[in-house]
Amino acid sequence: MSTVGLIANPLAGKDVRRFVSAASVNSDRNKIEILKRCVLGALDAGAENILLAPDFRNLSLRAVESLNLGNKIIEMPIEIEGGRQDTTRAADIFKEEKVEAIISLGGDGTQRDLISGWIDAPLLPISTGTNNVFPFMVDPTVAGTAAGLIAANKLKIEEVARQAKVIHVELPNGTKDLALVDVVLVSERLTGSRAVIKSDSIKRVIAAIANPASIGLASIAGRSHPVYFDDDMAVSVSCDPHSTKRVTSPIMPGSVSDVGITEIKQIELGDTFSFKGPGVLAFDGERDFVLGEEEVKITVLRNGPRVIDPNYAIQTAAANKVFLREE
Repeated sequence: MSTVGLIANPLAGKDVRRFVSAASVNSDRNKIEILKRCVLGALDAGAENILLAPDFRNLSLRAVESLNLGNKIIEMPIEIEGGRQDTTRAADIFKEEKVEAIISLGGDGTQRDLISGWIDAPLLPISTGTNNVFPFMVDPTVAGTAAGLIAANKLKIEEVARQAKVIHVELPNGTKDLALVDVVLVSERLTGSRAVIKSDSIKRVIAAIANPASIGLASIAGRSHPVYFDDDMAVSVSCDPHSTKRVTSPIMPGSVSDVGITEIKQIELGDTFSFKGPGVLAFDGERDFVLGEEEVKITVLRNGPRVIDPNYAIQTAAANKVFLREE
């Protein structure tokens, strides 16, 4: 049975950064319309079923309720708690059900939560968050079609997906965490609202994707030492607000900061890189772990999600005459 998984983060695009910068809020209505078009595109392309991950705003269910799709829609049987663990549990079930492709609506943090449950998931991430280095800005019908073609075995995922890098973090308490885009040390004492909004609090940025045209903390690295998705390396940038060496970076939508930098180091895949606190560690833009004077170990590996490129998938399908038929 060919199945596309569908999940949306109702909180994506609504955090505090939207209220302290020039960014707009991504509404429930907009997400529902995106979800609806993804579903229709996937089914039209040949997917037999859509496995919906529930959310506390019922975005997925509201998206399909007027489509009259009957048993083509399968609701995931999990209880919602309203936190990031919902996304991780949903990813576990997607893996158990062996879905051929997952469409995930959210920002960088949402995709991080998903791969915490299925690290090499067949993922098509759609941008609806605040910081969107990792997900695509793509028409939902195109995204749905790409996922549906893979689910229906009209395209091989190996043809149209690239495996992402993952920043693996070994914390001093013995636990492990990860990030897809960046891990940042800030000179704060609490996780607070989680978002990092003060540029002068940034002490270090480690980025697996450092695109100079991106928005977010990784743009500090991107405008200092660019590293792209396909590059087999990462970069570490040490920051100090008093440094005479400066880089101008948009750490939030519509908010450009002048950041002092002191050191830039290239990190090769598989090498372990370490640094010490104190401060708070932010993973993919969100503060998550309060760090004392202990050491943190970082290793970047290319063992992450198989990221489906929707535009390339459609182009490949067209080149293979997938859309042509005789009646």
